[in-house]
Amino acid sequence: MKRILMATDLSARSDRAFARAMHLARDHQAELTIVHVVDESLPAPIADAQGDAARQAIEAQVAADRGDATFPISIEVVFGRPYLDILEMSERQDAELVILGLHREDAFKDMFRGTTAERVIRAGNAPVLLVKEPANRPYKKIMVGVDFSVYSRRAIEFAVAFVPTGVFHLVHAFDVPFKGFAYGHDTRRGATKQHQLQFQKMIDEEMETFLAGVEPKAPKVQTAMQEGTVRDVIDKQVARLQPDLLVVGTHGRTGVAHAFLGSVAEDLLRDPPCDVFAVNAW
Repeated sequence: MKRILMATDLSARSDRAFARAMHLARDHQAELTIVHVVDESLPAPIADAQGDAARQAIEAQVAADRGDATFPISIEVVFGRPYLDILEMSERQDAELVILGLHREDAFKDMFRGTTAERVIRAGNAPVLLVKEPANRPYKKIMVGVDFSVYSRRAIEFAVAFVPTGVFHLVHAFDVPFKGFAYGHDTRRGATKQHQLQFQKMIDEEMETFLAGVEPKAPKVQTAMQEGTVRDVIDKQVARLQPDLLVVGTHGRTGVAHAFLGSVAEDLLRDPPCDVFAVNAW
């Protein structure tokens, strides 16, 4: 990863995204661009003053946190609409990762009803990292939702490249087919076991295919399968595993809600349990 774009609104919660961006840029020796978008509808004198103040604030933050880091950092203050300018800059700079922070709790939930963050994820090409937690340590424990689709396979590939030294927990939720028509404990148990074996075979085959190209070594992978609704299983596994990062695969062009096991991705992004890494399949 060589180019990272981080968008900030200079709120307190954006500071967490800034800290994570600095850590990742340092770890990957990547070029980091920090962008702040000033509302284009503001009167010119107010917009200019806000732009100057934003640049000074970002410069001070960079100076305080950069230390002896040698990776390049650039600051862009633009006038426009946040999601359009973030997307334009991401494409222009060929960013390999876009980092966004949470804002006020209620405001963040509103964001995913058609504003900046949702639009960046839906319309952009680069993976998007939504930062919720303080960047006190590198990502070590990564949970990935798996649903047999190209979206989850792509998400795993990006996640492995993103955190090559992490421990990956692949989580799959399932329902026993025709469970309501399966009479007897043995019948239900047999159907469940068959599904588990099919899932494990798929995971083994997929992992063997793409991990063959991972250097210098394949990551550590564990799998968890549980019967139940997708959201219930995800919630239970998050509570059990306490991951640093939750990875979801999305099909951005048709919306987050259709990409990761139904509407679960949208729900998770509205109320994330931890940092969330959203990866478009294409």
